[in-house]
Amino acid sequence: MLPSREVPDLRTPVARFHLENGFFRLSGELVPSSLYLIAHLAIFLVEIDVTTSPQLDTPLYQAIARSLKGSLSAQGQIALPAVKGAVDPYGQRINRLFSLLGKPLSPSELVKLCQHLATLLKDPPASSQIVLSYEPARAPRQGLVYRLDRVKTKTPSQALISQGQLVLPSIPCLRRDYLQQLGSLFALLTHPLSQTQAEQFEARLEQELDSGFLLSPQARLLVRYASNPPEEGGLSCQVSVVTRSLTEQSQTILQQTPNYFETLAPLTKVMDLAQSLSADETPVLLAGVGTAQSALPLARQGVAVDAMDLAPPFANHLHQLLQEEDLPIRVMAEDILDPLVTLKPGHYGLGLLTEVTSRLADVDALEGLLGKMAQALRPGATLLLNLFLASDELPRTPLLEETARVFNSTVFWRSQLESLLERLPLRLVDEVPVLTYEEEHRPQEQLKLDPWYARWAQGQQVFAMSEPPMALHWLTLVREETSEISDSETSDSETSEDSNTPKPLFSTVEAEF
Repeated sequence: MLPSREVPDLRTPVARFHLENGFFRLSGELVPSSLYLIAHLAIFLVEIDVTTSPQLDTPLYQAIARSLKGSLSAQGQIALPAVKGAVDPYGQRINRLFSLLGKPLSPSELVKLCQHLATLLKDPPASSQIVLSYEPARAPRQGLVYRLDRVKTKTPSQALISQGQLVLPSIPCLRRDYLQQLGSLFALLTHPLSQTQAEQFEARLEQELDSGFLLSPQARLLVRYASNPPEEGGLSCQVSVVTRSLTEQSQTILQQTPNYFETLAPLTKVMDLAQSLSADETPVLLAGVGTAQSALPLARQGVAVDAMDLAPPFANHLHQLLQEEDLPIRVMAEDILDPLVTLKPGHYGLGLLTEVTSRLADVDALEGLLGKMAQALRPGATLLLNLFLASDELPRTPLLEETARVFNSTVFWRSQLESLLERLPLRLVDEVPVLTYEEEHRPQEQLKLDPWYARWAQGQQVFAMSEPPMALHWLTLVREETSEISDSETSDSETSEDSNTPKPLFSTVEAEF
């Protein structure tokens, strides 16, 4: 029996190429003497046409395309009737399939494939099929592995039978690119899309990509397809969106590496700033993902820290660590990005935002976050944050902005930052690339930065190139004095202006965090 692939159930079918939505699973008796053939292929389903984003230079566009490879995966099976003498057409069809899934086989790989096909198709027994199975390679390897077998079956068919699935990043602006590639794949599987089917399919792709990206930029588009039972014929296809929340991701990290935070050294800029703190500059407000990385070393220096972690499992883990070590850390189970979460005005002498702005949707969300932090800081206090910054020479395109969000690398342009700061009581006093500061100031005895973090901070998650046009920067801001009307004066003024204004049923109090 050929093993089936366990995959999650999906939603309503996108385009149905037959009246029924049945799924046909390949089955049969595996020939014991079948050769096991493996090749490692780079998965890259989407061969993006440069016309999709004409504002980006071709090298930048290609760098984004390369970065998407790791977010794409494919697995499936196709069964072909074992016909003597079909080596060349089968070899070419399989080669075209791998071209759609990444790249064509090299000449030497194609020769090996055809040699193996020739062996399998030499006097094949009746009621047998040639079955190609492919799936993602196991970590740490990348790409695809494939296997070619000859299988005896009780239900012989003279048609190509297929089943498979593709996982794609939910990037709305790539809708037509996905349609083109999936249409080519279905045609290769002998089920080309009609004009009506293509239009229905594109409409569903647009709907799912938009909803998936809105739900979470890290959502993935899952496309499943399968031949219907032979007596029905046709092919069925379904599309759904699958997501993994930040909570789920952080839970997985802690399950796989329970001492995760013990393996991370604090960022040098954070520690250098903390060492210059005076008593009147505390407490410190620290918000981010994985706040334990900075909160623990800061508190061990005697700095009082209020920690707000975007990932609840990380916050719970920090709380557990504090059961073992008595430190001046207050874990606050609140989301700094929630507009309904308020902070005590003028309470903090230092604010730290690490890996927060990279998860924001746009510059409006950044302005709201910085405005909240400015309100919580005392006049003259410092706000340190890291932020992906690009020069205005880099074109702003949907592909760039959506891809950046997929990789938690939301990028802001310098003119956006300058305009935003003009509207806030925050003055920029220093700016330096994160990696540059680490290279120049990181103590030699300190643990090296995680290689993944270094690539991410350099912008290489978005642009797979040696020198990306964006990078993570440290921004040091100072909270300026402002002449604001007190709450009591504002209340008196509002009351005098309209004495008929209904009074609230409940009095409100300001929450202190």
